[in-house]
Amino acid sequence: MADPLAGRVLVTGAAGGIGSAVCALLAERGVDVVAADLRDAPVELDVTDPATVEAVVGGLGPLDGLVLAHGITALGPAVDVPMEAVRRVIDVNLIGTIAVTRAALPGLVERGGRIAVLSSVAGFAPLVHRTAYAGSKHGVEGWFASLRAEVAPEVSVTIVSPSFTATGIEERAAHRAPGEAGEWSTTGEVLDPAEVARAVVSGMDRRLDRVLPSATARRAYLLSRLAPVTYERLMRRRILG
Repeated sequence: MADPLAGRVLVTGAAGGIGSAVCALLAERGVDVVAADLRDAPVELDVTDPATVEAVVGGLGPLDGLVLAHGITALGPAVDVPMEAVRRVIDVNLIGTIAVTRAALPGLVERGGRIAVLSSVAGFAPLVHRTAYAGSKHGVEGWFASLRAEVAPEVSVTIVSPSFTATGIEERAAHRAPGEAGEWSTTGEVLDPAEVARAVVSGMDRRLDRVLPSATARRAYLLSRLAPVTYERLMRRRILG
C-alpha cells in the first residue's frame, strides 16, 4: 500500500455531503484541510468563476491532494429541462471541476500529489431523466482518465463512482420536474456520505484509478459493460415504472 495521504489537501463541495465527510476524515488524521464551497465553508469558492478559481486555488500554494466533491443535478425529461439548467449543471460539474484541477495541477505535480474526483454510476452508464447530470459526469470520466495518462506516475487520479448517495443533491437541483423522486439507483442500497468518504480517502491512500464504493456500483459497472441493453431496461423500469 502507498503512503497514506498527508500534507495539505483542498476539498471542494466541503459544506455538506461527501465533501464534508472527507474533510472530517482527513482532519482526524492530522491533514491540513482546506475546505472550500460556494457558501458555509472556511474558503469561499465559486468553481464557475475562472478568475476566482485562479485567485483562490493559486493562492494556496502547492497541494498534496485535491478532492473534487462539488456537484449539482437537474431532474426531469431531457426535452423539459431548460437550457440554462443544463448549462449550470455542466458548468459546475464539468467545467468548474476542470478549472479547479488546472489551477492546482502544477503544485500537485511538484509534490507528487493525489487527485480524487467524484463521478457517479451515471458517469459510465445511461440515466434517464438525469441527462444533464449524466452528460457532465461522462465528461468528468473522460477528462480525468485522459489527465491520468498525462500526469502518471507523478500524480495519481482516482475516479470515484458511487451509486445513489443521500447527500441532498436533489434539493439543490438546477431544475426539478414535478413528481421527480430523488433516488435513481437501479437496485440496491442508498449510501451514506460517510461511507463514500471512506472509500474516497482509501482510494487516494492506495492511488487507485477507480473506486466503486458499493455492491450496487460494482454490479452497475459490470452489467453496463457486459449487458448494456439489460442495464438500460432495468434502469428505465426503476425510474419510469
